[in-house]
Amino acid sequence: MDDEAYARELFRILTRPLDLGEAVDAYGTGPDGIDRYQGFGTEVWVTSIDVVPGQHGAQIEVGFAFDVADLTDVPPEGSTLLPFAAAWREAQGCVTPALYAPQVAAQVERAAGRHIERGARPPEPEPDLPDRATQATWLRELERDHAGVGIVATPDEWEQVVRSHHGRRAWLDEDVSELDGSRHRDDRFLVFWEGHLERSVRSELPPVSGALRALLAMRAAGQPRLGPGDGWFAYRPLEDDELPG
Repeated sequence: MDDEAYARELFRILTRPLDLGEAVDAYGTGPDGIDRYQGFGTEVWVTSIDVVPGQHGAQIEVGFAFDVADLTDVPPEGSTLLPFAAAWREAQGCVTPALYAPQVAAQVERAAGRHIERGARPPEPEPDLPDRATQATWLRELERDHAGVGIVATPDEWEQVVRSHHGRRAWLDEDVSELDGSRHRDDRFLVFWEGHLERSVRSELPPVSGALRALLAMRAAGQPRLGPGDGWFAYRPLEDDELPG
């Protein structure tokens, strides 16, 4: 399947309404694996998918729209860019549009949230940052403290990471510690991507998530998703008749 055919099928999956009475689990996920609990498909929806060139191979520009009745200062539509190069799709395990669709839906929801936040809030003042020498020292210290994972970022990129943590060393250390402590065993790198650090099995961009790759491999092999009563929960999920309202 070439890129254009893949993109067309991806668009079809993402814009297909659920059939009346189609089974979804307690978290709004249907048989297509798309999580609709936060309103994907009803409160935010995909309007277009176009294949476009990017610095690290082909990308898709995914257009979306949402209901902004209570957000008069927010434009009712936006778009987000996502990796799409065939080599990246194979490395990540998105070998079919059906496997990539749930990830695209989740990214669209996040992009819509950022879009609303930018439109509804005034811009934050620029934080005071330490000089480049101090930033480089912080990076060396983090690499020493987290020797099992490599941090891949240029000085300019690292400054963006520091800025996103408002120049606070403690916040930066907390974030890197969480990324390192919760990474999949195959994720040997933290790479700079879209303004922050992402776990990846490789140093090249775009990042390839080890946890997602393992999950998609199971789905590609036909292993069913967890059903009612499967898995472990700290608290028992509420049944439909126990939900408020």
